[in-house]
Amino acid sequence: MVHIVDQSHKVGYGSAFMRIFTGQYERSIDAKNRIQLPSQVRSAIDPERDGQGLYITLGDFQGTLSIFTERSFEELAARIETDVMPGPESRRFELQFFGLPCFVDMDKQGRIVLPDRLRKKAKLAEEVYLVGQRNRLDVWNRADFDRSLAIDWEGADWPDWQGFLRMRPKG
Repeated sequence: MVHIVDQSHKVGYGSAFMRIFTGQYERSIDAKNRIQLPSQVRSAIDPERDGQGLYITLGDFQGTLSIFTERSFEELAARIETDVMPGPESRRFELQFFGLPCFVDMDKQGRIVLPDRLRKKAKLAEEVYLVGQRNRLDVWNRADFDRSLAIDWEGADWPDWQGFLRMRPKG
């Protein structure tokens, strides 16, 4: 599912509207490393607002790839201020952050090509999930995603999302 949220009243947002990617979608990666974006995702991406292409890079979670719209990646890049922390860590971060992402176009069927080097590093199998992560989509191996959710689907335990939300500082 994709939600478009009006952010025009919030300070610091580059655009008036921010799309929020949510949900999970079962997908397959074909022999040419192509993955098809779900129709809900494709229809929510507006080339005028979000840019013409997508950026793919290594994900925040080990063994994943992240897919950003062009605009989301540019907004993320604009927030990086490594000038205030010079040194080898900063240079390595910049090399990885700006050197690893690949810009890709979506074809008429809504498919994108996952860069082979990134797919191999993430060890992605053929059967994957696309998972909404607010401003991006992450590509997960199905078993890894299910394990990372850490939800006992058969047991009585219930996730405590409200407890996490209450920890947020009031602003």
